[in-house]
Amino acid sequence: MNIGILQSAGIAGNIIEQTLSIPEQEEVFTPTIYSKENGNDKNVGADLKFGNIAGIVIAPGSATEFNFDGAMTLYTDGRIRLAVAFPDKTPEEMQETPDRDILIEKIKKAWMSMKRDFLISTPRIALLADYDKKGSEDDVLTPIVTELATQGIGVFGPYAAESYIEQQQFQHFDATLALHDGLAQEVLNAVTEETRTKLLIGIPIVMASTEYDAAYAFDESDLAEPALALRQAVYTVIDVVRNRTAYDEAHNDPLPKLYHERRDDSEKARFAVRKQ
Repeated sequence: MNIGILQSAGIAGNIIEQTLSIPEQEEVFTPTIYSKENGNDKNVGADLKFGNIAGIVIAPGSATEFNFDGAMTLYTDGRIRLAVAFPDKTPEEMQETPDRDILIEKIKKAWMSMKRDFLISTPRIALLADYDKKGSEDDVLTPIVTELATQGIGVFGPYAAESYIEQQQFQHFDATLALHDGLAQEVLNAVTEETRTKLLIGIPIVMASTEYDAAYAFDESDLAEPALALRQAVYTVIDVVRNRTAYDEAHNDPLPKLYHERRDDSEKARFAVRKQ
């Protein structure tokens, strides 16, 4: 599988070299390095369009940024998958009631990513809210959770960050959706390592990066950690590409039902709780 690696800083080249120095990686993927030095940094879009590369990874230390309408960032490190509903809003700005329609769209996008990008048949998503204030969020979030459950979308909560971390409730969910970045960072700093990967979800292409941006103060004598982070980001992209292919093949032109049983076989029934 061909994976594009974007490099825009000198230190990134050293990290890429160390990442690719492991012989076993040659059996997993073939890298294509894009940079101004190579003169091919503007070829990424065309190579994606024509299938020359399957996905993109931004190397640590690179300042390369992409903006995609509707994209969400999903943090993942093996213990948790966490996305942010309103990444540009501060906790102070979130004192206002969140936009209901936008939040529902974000939840559905994260839910669909679990199904298509990670092949989880019936995802469970935890909604993480801010409980410094009381009442306003419950008035909006609880009805949203109830409404989506009737549509077969398994979102639960809202949960407070402190108890969510202390009780390690994230282990019971396939993904966590934090209302704003402050909540997301509180959870991430408590339960993850620096080698976590940032995967863009909700867009046609598969793209990931590490948390080592261009402003990070690298120790050039020890690049093992950023090299590991880059390798994990590449493997995440490979997994998502394979999962999307498998999901699309499985759901392309499905056979119609030959008969219908006299029972509720909808997604809604899966989340119904029987009364004792």
